[in-house]
Amino acid sequence: MQELKKIKTDRKGLKAGSNRLQNIQRFKSAAAMPKKGFTILEVILAIAITGFLLAGATSFVVSVSNIWLEREERHFFEDHVDGVSEFLKASLSSAGQEIALESSDTPKSTQEPNPDEITPVADAPNNERGTQATDKSGSLLTVSEQPVDWAKPPGYASYQDPLIHFRLSSAPPLLVNEENAPAVGIDLYLYFEQDEGLSLLWLSSIQEESEDIDDLRRTQISSLVTAVQYVYWDDRFEKWEIEDTPREDENTDEFALPRFIKLTFEYEGENKERFITIPVPSIHAILF
Repeated sequence: MQELKKIKTDRKGLKAGSNRLQNIQRFKSAAAMPKKGFTILEVILAIAITGFLLAGATSFVVSVSNIWLEREERHFFEDHVDGVSEFLKASLSSAGQEIALESSDTPKSTQEPNPDEITPVADAPNNERGTQATDKSGSLLTVSEQPVDWAKPPGYASYQDPLIHFRLSSAPPLLVNEENAPAVGIDLYLYFEQDEGLSLLWLSSIQEESEDIDDLRRTQISSLVTAVQYVYWDDRFEKWEIEDTPREDENTDEFALPRFIKLTFEYEGENKERFITIPVPSIHAILF
């Protein structure tokens, strides 16, 4: 019996030892398994990398936005200057043209050109060529002998210099007529003020007779024009001269018509210059 009890006691000891061994193996296997999650060092490193990426993306977006804004401003000024110049060139080139009611057999001009007044076109500023009119005898489209001249608007004082004046057969879209009446036969004056820029003073032929400058309509062309000058050709010294005011003709008491109008534009410290050709109709070819 004692041996039997001893055997049972040994079995219980073996089971207890076996259980202890299993617990030790489980603890070792649990300790050997990798831990899930990030350490503090890994979290800090991830935050730093993310911050660098966000800072780089923000800097890129800001740089692209600044480049786009500067590009838009540059193109705005360039487009504005070119638009004003093209508008004036187109208006002056079509000045004095009228549609005749019937075809007339107007005789051709027999006046010979003055050789002293013919100058090489290559000497013109910016290589701009003068406008040349052809003989339109027998055509319904007639051209005035002097489409552009000097004239004073109604109400202008005698001591004030005249303005560049021209006439259009119809009003361009820029000139808005408040009465919604068809503007036929428009007289226009190129008007410049230092503080307000370049404008057009105009009135229609169907408008009642105006006796004061306030009766004329005024349309601003550009507030960025800071100077209007007149370019003349000096036959004596054979060179171009730029005047701030109209030049009087030496042979007559009238003002001489310039060959070009020089416009100076300014925007945020940047200056641009454009030359507008004054058209002079002639049936003779220009000599080179």
